[in-house]
Amino acid sequence: MGMDKFLTKTNSIMQKEIFEQPTVVKNLLEKYTTDDNKIHLDLPSDIDNIVIVASGSSYNCAAIAAPLFIEYADIPCEYEYSSEFVLQKKHFITPNSLYIFVSQSGETSDTLNALKQIKKEGVKTLCITNAQNSTMWNLCDYKILSDAGKEESIASTKALTAQILCCMLIMLEIKAKQGEDISGYLNTMHRLPAYLERIKNDFEKIKTAAQLVSEYQNISILGNKNYYPVAKEGALKIKETCYLNVMAYPFGEFMHGHVAVLNQKSIVIAIIDEENAQFAVRNLEKIKNDYNPKVICITSVQDVKSGDLNIYIKTKRKMKAIFGSLLTLQLIACELANVLKKNPDRPKGLKKVVKD
Repeated sequence: MGMDKFLTKTNSIMQKEIFEQPTVVKNLLEKYTTDDNKIHLDLPSDIDNIVIVASGSSYNCAAIAAPLFIEYADIPCEYEYSSEFVLQKKHFITPNSLYIFVSQSGETSDTLNALKQIKKEGVKTLCITNAQNSTMWNLCDYKILSDAGKEESIASTKALTAQILCCMLIMLEIKAKQGEDISGYLNTMHRLPAYLERIKNDFEKIKTAAQLVSEYQNISILGNKNYYPVAKEGALKIKETCYLNVMAYPFGEFMHGHVAVLNQKSIVIAIIDEENAQFAVRNLEKIKNDYNPKVICITSVQDVKSGDLNIYIKTKRKMKAIFGSLLTLQLIACELANVLKKNPDRPKGLKKVVKD
Protein backbone atom coordinates (compact mmCIF):
# COMPACT_ATOMS: atom_id res chain seq x y z
CA MET A 1 0.00 0.00 0.00
CA GLY A 2 2.86 2.38 0.82
CA MET A 3 4.45 1.82 -2.60
CA ASP A 4 1.13 2.50 -4.38
CA LYS A 5 0.78 5.78 -2.48
CA PHE A 6 4.30 6.79 -3.50
CA LEU A 7 3.69 5.90 -7.13
CA THR A 8 0.42 7.84 -7.20
CA LYS A 9 2.08 10.94 -5.79
CA THR A 10 4.96 11.14 -8.26
CA ASN A 11 3.24 9.54 -11.26
CA SER A 12 6.23 9.85 -13.60
CA ILE A 13 7.49 7.63 -16.37
CA MET A 14 11.00 8.07 -14.98
CA GLN A 15 10.02 6.55 -11.65
CA LYS A 16 8.18 3.70 -13.35
CA GLU A 17 11.31 2.91 -15.39
CA ILE A 18 13.53 3.05 -12.28
CA PHE A 19 11.21 0.56 -10.59
CA GLU A 20 11.45 -1.77 -13.61
CA GLN A 21 15.19 -2.31 -13.08
CA PRO A 22 15.01 -5.52 -11.01
CA THR A 23 12.97 -7.12 -13.80
CA VAL A 24 15.32 -5.77 -16.49
CA VAL A 25 18.32 -7.24 -14.66
CA LYS A 26 16.56 -10.60 -14.14
CA ASN A 27 15.60 -10.83 -17.82
CA LEU A 28 19.11 -9.94 -19.01
CA LEU A 29 20.69 -12.58 -16.80
CA GLU A 30 18.23 -15.17 -18.12
CA LYS A 31 19.02 -14.06 -21.67
CA TYR A 32 22.81 -14.25 -21.48
CA THR A 33 23.65 -16.75 -18.72
CA THR A 34 22.97 -20.45 -18.22
CA ASP A 35 22.28 -22.61 -15.16
CA ASP A 36 25.79 -24.08 -15.40
CA ASN A 37 27.41 -20.64 -14.97
CA LYS A 38 28.19 -19.97 -18.61
CA ILE A 39 27.80 -16.61 -20.36
CA HIS A 40 26.89 -16.42 -24.02
CA LEU A 41 27.62 -13.09 -25.70
CA ASP A 42 28.62 -12.08 -29.22
CA LEU A 43 32.34 -11.48 -28.61
CA PRO A 44 35.57 -11.96 -30.58
CA SER A 45 37.69 -14.89 -29.42
CA ASP A 46 40.80 -12.85 -28.58
CA ILE A 47 40.80 -9.44 -26.89
CA ASP A 48 43.94 -7.74 -25.59
CA ASN A 49 42.77 -4.13 -25.34
CA ILE A 50 39.38 -2.43 -24.92
CA VAL A 51 38.28 1.13 -25.63
CA ILE A 52 34.71 2.16 -24.73
CA VAL A 53 33.23 5.17 -26.54
CA ALA A 54 29.96 6.83 -25.55
CA SER A 55 28.11 10.04 -24.63
CA GLY A 56 25.95 11.22 -21.73
CA SER A 57 24.79 8.50 -19.35
CA SER A 58 26.33 5.86 -21.62
CA TYR A 59 29.71 7.53 -21.05
CA ASN A 60 29.21 7.13 -17.31
CA CYS A 61 28.52 3.46 -17.98
CA ALA A 62 31.89 3.29 -19.75
CA ALA A 63 33.64 5.04 -16.84
CA ILE A 64 32.08 2.64 -14.32
CA ALA A 65 32.95 -0.43 -16.41
CA ALA A 66 36.52 0.35 -17.52
CA PRO A 67 38.19 -0.12 -14.10
CA LEU A 68 36.33 -3.43 -13.72
CA PHE A 69 37.92 -4.78 -16.92
CA ILE A 70 41.33 -3.83 -15.55
CA GLU A 71 40.72 -5.09 -12.00
CA TYR A 72 38.90 -8.35 -12.72
CA ALA A 73 39.91 -9.39 -16.26
CA ASP A 74 43.44 -7.89 -16.46
CA ILE A 75 42.52 -6.25 -19.78
CA PRO A 76 43.70 -2.67 -20.50
CA CYS A 77 40.58 -0.55 -20.89
CA GLU A 78 40.12 3.11 -21.71
CA TYR A 79 36.96 5.15 -22.16
CA GLU A 80 36.32 8.32 -24.14
CA TYR A 81 33.59 10.81 -24.89
CA SER A 82 32.34 10.24 -28.43
CA SER A 83 32.57 13.93 -29.25
CA GLU A 84 36.23 14.04 -28.15
CA PHE A 85 37.08 10.76 -29.85
CA VAL A 86 36.30 12.13 -33.31
CA LEU A 87 38.67 15.06 -32.74
CA GLN A 88 41.66 12.82 -32.05
CA LYS A 89 43.99 12.18 -34.97
CA LYS A 90 45.36 8.89 -33.63
CA HIS A 91 43.96 6.04 -31.54
CA PHE A 92 45.75 3.25 -29.73
CA ILE A 93 45.14 0.02 -31.63
CA THR A 94 46.53 -3.48 -31.03
CA PRO A 95 46.03 -6.59 -33.20
CA ASN A 96 43.18 -7.69 -30.92
CA SER A 97 41.74 -4.34 -29.86
CA LEU A 98 37.99 -4.23 -29.30
CA TYR A 99 36.25 -0.87 -29.53
CA ILE A 100 32.91 -0.88 -27.70
CA PHE A 101 30.25 1.70 -28.56
CA VAL A 102 27.42 2.26 -26.09
CA SER A 103 24.12 3.98 -26.92
CA GLN A 104 20.56 3.52 -25.69
CA SER A 105 19.07 4.36 -29.09
CA GLY A 106 21.88 3.18 -31.35
CA GLU A 107 21.45 6.51 -33.13
CA THR A 108 23.57 8.88 -30.99
CA SER A 109 25.21 11.06 -33.65
CA ASP A 110 28.57 11.65 -31.93
CA THR A 111 28.94 7.96 -31.13
CA LEU A 112 28.03 6.96 -34.69
CA ASN A 113 30.64 9.38 -36.04
CA ALA A 114 33.26 7.85 -33.74
CA LEU A 115 32.26 4.34 -34.84
CA LYS A 116 32.51 5.24 -38.53
CA GLN A 117 35.90 6.83 -37.96
CA ILE A 118 37.47 3.82 -36.22
CA LYS A 119 35.99 1.31 -38.65
CA LYS A 120 38.26 2.80 -41.31
CA GLU A 121 41.18 1.43 -39.25
CA GLY A 122 39.87 -2.13 -39.55
CA VAL A 123 39.35 -2.47 -35.80
CA LYS A 124 36.90 -4.97 -34.29
CA THR A 125 33.80 -3.10 -33.11
CA LEU A 126 31.02 -4.05 -30.70
CA CYS A 127 27.86 -2.18 -29.77
CA ILE A 128 25.79 -2.29 -26.59
CA THR A 129 22.43 -0.81 -27.46
CA ASN A 130 18.77 -0.99 -26.50
CA ALA A 131 17.74 -0.85 -30.17
CA GLN A 132 18.11 -3.88 -32.39
CA ASN A 133 18.54 -2.99 -36.08
CA SER A 134 19.52 0.59 -35.24
CA THR A 135 22.28 2.22 -37.30
CA MET A 136 24.89 1.34 -34.68
CA TRP A 137 23.66 -2.25 -34.49
CA ASN A 138 24.01 -2.69 -38.23
CA LEU A 139 27.46 -1.06 -38.43
CA CYS A 140 29.18 -3.05 -35.66
CA ASP A 141 30.91 -6.41 -36.08
CA TYR A 142 29.63 -7.71 -32.74
CA LYS A 143 26.33 -6.82 -31.09
CA ILE A 144 24.84 -7.03 -27.61
CA LEU A 145 21.23 -6.05 -27.04
CA SER A 146 20.85 -4.40 -23.63
CA ASP A 147 17.15 -5.28 -23.88
CA ALA A 148 15.77 -2.91 -21.24
CA GLY A 149 12.49 -2.41 -23.07
CA LYS A 150 11.36 0.91 -24.45
CA GLU A 151 12.73 3.80 -22.36
CA GLU A 152 10.66 6.95 -22.76
CA SER A 153 11.87 9.26 -20.00
CA ILE A 154 14.58 11.66 -21.20
CA ALA A 155 16.81 10.85 -18.24
CA SER A 156 18.13 7.33 -18.83
CA THR A 157 17.72 4.96 -15.88
CA LYS A 158 16.84 1.35 -16.68
CA ALA A 159 18.70 1.45 -20.01
CA LEU A 160 21.85 2.60 -18.23
CA THR A 161 21.58 -0.17 -15.64
CA ALA A 162 21.21 -2.69 -18.47
CA GLN A 163 24.29 -1.29 -20.23
CA ILE A 164 26.41 -1.58 -17.07
CA LEU A 165 25.25 -5.16 -16.53
CA CYS A 166 26.15 -6.01 -20.14
CA CYS A 167 29.65 -4.60 -19.57
CA MET A 168 30.02 -6.69 -16.42
CA LEU A 169 28.94 -9.81 -18.31
CA ILE A 170 31.50 -9.08 -21.04
CA MET A 171 34.15 -8.74 -18.34
CA LEU A 172 33.11 -12.02 -16.72
CA GLU A 173 33.07 -13.90 -20.03
CA ILE A 174 36.60 -12.68 -20.76
CA LYS A 175 37.60 -13.83 -17.28
CA ALA A 176 36.01 -17.24 -17.93
CA LYS A 177 37.92 -17.58 -21.21
CA GLN A 178 41.10 -16.97 -19.21
CA GLY A 179 40.28 -20.12 -17.26
CA GLU A 180 38.95 -18.38 -14.15
CA ASP A 181 35.97 -19.62 -12.13
CA ILE A 182 33.22 -17.01 -12.43
CA SER A 183 30.48 -18.90 -10.60
CA GLY A 184 30.77 -16.72 -7.48
CA TYR A 185 30.44 -13.54 -9.50
CA LEU A 186 27.41 -14.90 -11.34
CA ASN A 187 25.80 -15.89 -8.05
CA THR A 188 26.21 -12.25 -6.98
CA MET A 189 24.61 -11.10 -10.23
CA HIS A 190 21.66 -13.46 -9.79
CA ARG A 191 21.00 -11.98 -6.33
CA LEU A 192 20.99 -8.46 -7.81
CA PRO A 193 17.24 -8.25 -8.68
CA ALA A 194 16.18 -9.02 -5.10
CA TYR A 195 18.78 -6.55 -3.81
CA LEU A 196 17.44 -3.77 -6.06
CA GLU A 197 13.88 -4.55 -4.94
CA ARG A 198 14.89 -3.94 -1.32
CA ILE A 199 16.58 -0.63 -2.19
CA LYS A 200 13.74 0.77 -4.25
CA ASN A 201 11.32 0.00 -1.42
CA ASP A 202 13.30 2.14 1.06
CA PHE A 203 11.66 5.24 -0.38
CA GLU A 204 10.95 7.09 2.87
CA LYS A 205 14.65 7.94 3.22
CA ILE A 206 14.75 8.78 -0.50
CA LYS A 207 11.93 11.28 0.02
CA THR A 208 13.70 12.74 3.06
CA ALA A 209 16.93 13.05 1.06
CA ALA A 210 15.14 14.80 -1.81
CA GLN A 211 13.49 17.24 0.60
CA LEU A 212 16.89 18.04 2.12
CA VAL A 213 18.56 18.56 -1.26
CA SER A 214 15.70 20.80 -2.43
CA GLU A 215 16.79 23.44 0.10
CA TYR A 216 20.20 23.91 -1.57
CA GLN A 217 21.56 25.40 -4.80
CA ASN A 218 25.14 24.27 -4.12
CA ILE A 219 25.23 20.46 -4.36
CA SER A 220 28.34 18.25 -4.51
CA ILE A 221 28.32 14.46 -4.99
CA LEU A 222 31.47 12.59 -3.96
CA GLY A 223 32.65 9.08 -4.75
CA ASN A 224 35.91 7.17 -5.22
CA LYS A 225 37.06 4.86 -8.04
CA ASN A 226 34.02 3.16 -9.63
CA TYR A 227 31.74 5.40 -7.58
CA TYR A 228 33.08 8.66 -9.00
CA PRO A 229 31.32 8.02 -12.35
CA VAL A 230 28.29 6.88 -10.32
CA ALA A 231 28.45 10.30 -8.64
CA LYS A 232 28.73 11.94 -12.08
CA GLU A 233 25.65 10.05 -13.22
CA GLY A 234 23.75 11.16 -10.12
CA ALA A 235 24.76 14.75 -10.84
CA LEU A 236 23.66 14.38 -14.46
CA LYS A 237 20.27 13.03 -13.38
CA ILE A 238 19.68 16.01 -11.09
CA LYS A 239 20.84 18.42 -13.81
CA GLU A 240 18.53 16.85 -16.38
CA THR A 241 15.45 16.68 -14.18
CA CYS A 242 15.83 19.70 -11.88
CA TYR A 243 18.09 22.14 -13.83
CA LEU A 244 20.44 22.51 -10.85
CA ASN A 245 24.20 22.88 -11.34
CA VAL A 246 25.31 19.82 -9.40
CA MET A 247 28.99 18.83 -9.45
CA ALA A 248 30.60 15.43 -8.89
CA TYR A 249 34.14 14.87 -7.63
CA PRO A 250 36.42 12.08 -6.41
CA PHE A 251 36.77 12.40 -2.63
CA GLY A 252 40.51 13.05 -2.63
CA GLU A 253 40.54 15.46 -5.56
CA PHE A 254 37.68 17.43 -4.00
CA MET A 255 40.05 18.39 -1.17
CA HIS A 256 42.44 20.03 -3.66
CA GLY A 257 40.75 23.40 -4.09
CA HIS A 258 37.26 22.32 -5.13
CA VAL A 259 36.27 22.09 -1.47
CA ALA A 260 36.18 25.92 -1.42
CA VAL A 261 32.68 25.78 -2.94
CA LEU A 262 31.51 24.72 0.53
CA ASN A 263 32.05 28.30 1.72
CA GLN A 264 28.55 28.80 0.32
CA LYS A 265 25.51 27.13 1.87
CA SER A 266 26.02 23.57 0.67
CA ILE A 267 24.91 19.97 0.77
CA VAL A 268 27.22 17.02 0.09
CA ILE A 269 26.06 13.59 -1.05
CA ALA A 270 28.77 11.03 -0.31
CA ILE A 271 28.92 7.49 -1.75
CA ILE A 272 30.88 5.23 0.61
CA ASP A 273 31.61 1.52 0.15
CA GLU A 274 33.77 -1.09 1.89
CA GLU A 275 36.90 -0.32 -0.15
CA ASN A 276 36.93 3.44 0.33
CA ALA A 277 35.24 3.74 3.74
CA GLN A 278 38.25 4.73 5.86
CA PHE A 279 39.54 7.24 3.28
CA ALA A 280 36.09 8.70 2.60
CA VAL A 281 35.07 9.03 6.25
CA ARG A 282 38.36 10.76 7.11
CA ASN A 283 37.86 13.32 4.33
CA LEU A 284 34.20 13.75 5.20
CA GLU A 285 35.04 14.49 8.85
CA LYS A 286 37.53 17.15 7.73
CA ILE A 287 34.91 18.65 5.41
CA LYS A 288 32.38 18.79 8.25
CA ASN A 289 34.87 20.32 10.68
CA ASP A 290 36.05 22.99 8.22
CA TYR A 291 32.79 23.89 6.44
CA ASN A 292 29.85 22.19 8.22
CA PRO A 293 27.74 21.42 5.12
CA LYS A 294 24.63 19.26 5.30
CA VAL A 295 25.69 15.67 4.48
CA ILE A 296 23.81 12.69 3.02
CA CYS A 297 25.67 9.37 2.94
CA ILE A 298 24.75 6.59 0.54
CA THR A 299 26.71 3.71 2.02
CA SER A 300 27.02 -0.06 1.92
CA VAL A 301 28.87 0.03 5.27
CA GLN A 302 26.57 -0.28 8.29
CA ASP A 303 29.07 1.35 10.65
CA VAL A 304 29.25 4.59 8.63
CA LYS A 305 27.18 7.26 10.39
CA SER A 306 28.88 10.38 9.02
CA GLY A 307 25.79 11.91 7.44
CA ASP A 308 22.92 13.97 8.73
CA LEU A 309 21.01 11.32 6.78
CA ASN A 310 22.49 7.86 6.12
CA ILE A 311 20.95 5.68 3.41
CA TYR A 312 22.20 2.11 3.75
CA ILE A 313 22.49 -0.04 0.62
CA LYS A 314 23.67 -3.10 2.53
CA THR A 315 26.12 -5.33 0.65
CA LYS A 316 29.78 -6.27 0.75
CA ARG A 317 29.88 -6.89 -3.01
CA LYS A 318 31.15 -4.05 -5.19
CA MET A 319 29.16 -5.18 -8.22
CA LYS A 320 25.93 -4.92 -6.23
CA ALA A 321 26.88 -1.67 -4.46
CA ILE A 322 27.48 0.05 -7.82
CA PHE A 323 23.91 -0.67 -8.87
CA GLY A 324 22.53 0.11 -5.41
CA SER A 325 24.14 3.55 -5.20
CA LEU A 326 23.12 4.30 -8.79
CA LEU A 327 19.47 3.40 -8.23
CA THR A 328 19.40 5.44 -5.01
CA LEU A 329 20.70 8.54 -6.81
CA GLN A 330 18.18 8.04 -9.64
CA LEU A 331 15.33 7.93 -7.14
CA ILE A 332 16.62 11.03 -5.31
CA ALA A 333 16.74 12.93 -8.62
CA CYS A 334 13.25 11.79 -9.57
CA GLU A 335 11.73 12.69 -6.19
CA LEU A 336 13.66 15.99 -6.12
CA ALA A 337 12.03 16.94 -9.42
CA ASN A 338 8.67 16.18 -7.80
CA VAL A 339 9.49 18.38 -4.80
CA LEU A 340 10.61 21.22 -7.09
CA LYS A 341 7.53 20.75 -9.30
CA LYS A 342 9.57 19.89 -12.42
CA ASN A 343 8.56 17.29 -14.98
CA PRO A 344 11.36 14.67 -14.87
CA ASP A 345 10.14 12.99 -18.05
CA ARG A 346 10.35 15.98 -20.38
CA PRO A 347 13.14 18.39 -19.34
CA LYS A 348 13.17 21.66 -21.29
CA GLY A 349 15.40 21.67 -24.35
CA LEU A 350 16.31 17.96 -24.22
CA LYS A 351 15.25 15.36 -26.73
CA LYS A 352 15.62 11.59 -26.85
CA VAL A 353 15.73 9.12 -29.70
CA VAL A 354 13.58 6.13 -28.78
CA LYS A 355 13.44 3.04 -30.98
CA ASP A 356 11.57 -0.21 -30.34
